[in-house]
Amino acid sequence: MEDDERSISPDLPAPPWIFRGRDLSRILSLSDGVFAFAMTLLVLGLVLPIGAKGGAVAAYLQTQTFASAMYAYILTFFVIGLWWQSHHLIFGYIQQYDRVLVRVNSVFLVTIAILPFATIVLNAAGNAPVGVGFFAVNQIAAGLSLALLWRYASGSGHLVHEKIPESWRSYLSRITMVTPVVFALSIPAAFWSFQGVNAGEIVWLGAFVFPMAIRHQARSGGPPTAVSPAALP
Repeated sequence: MEDDERSISPDLPAPPWIFRGRDLSRILSLSDGVFAFAMTLLVLGLVLPIGAKGGAVAAYLQTQTFASAMYAYILTFFVIGLWWQSHHLIFGYIQQYDRVLVRVNSVFLVTIAILPFATIVLNAAGNAPVGVGFFAVNQIAAGLSLALLWRYASGSGHLVHEKIPESWRSYLSRITMVTPVVFALSIPAAFWSFQGVNAGEIVWLGAFVFPMAIRHQARSGGPPTAVSPAALP
């Protein structure tokens, strides 16, 4: 059955029960909308105390409560940006969609949509491990679902161009797995603190540092062995 589905002419629409095609625009539009909506909702965590006016506003902006809320906002904004970048990168190599890809992508979007709530939990928990743990589990779920999406698309799903070099496939697999691994390591670290800072949150720096190291390693490995995605037929 799978061979029959893949042998359908690209010039003709697939039968409706197969749910397979090449127009990724609606999938990408929905995905970008979820990312944008999640980023926008984050600002709702920045609220003034009820009845704060005049000098009370200035006083509140100097409190640890506001600083913690701003930290959680900025952190999550950039984390969502990292997920969008990885999602954008992967879909640059995907040429087709099918039912499995759409479902896995939907699972990934669920983890993005819940991030504003995870940010509220992180901020409300303070240095308690539950806040770091909940936030980290959210990132682990996001990373694993995105890694599964790429593994399926580049493997049994046959949704990417067959001439993409194995080194490129391997790079994308590593870059999608590094973030969930970092956040998984932060969960046990969350039970310790260093000078008032939760150790789990210090571990999170790896989610920004390790991808840069992987990119540097890939770039120093030699010149590209194939054309860019835009040039693939």
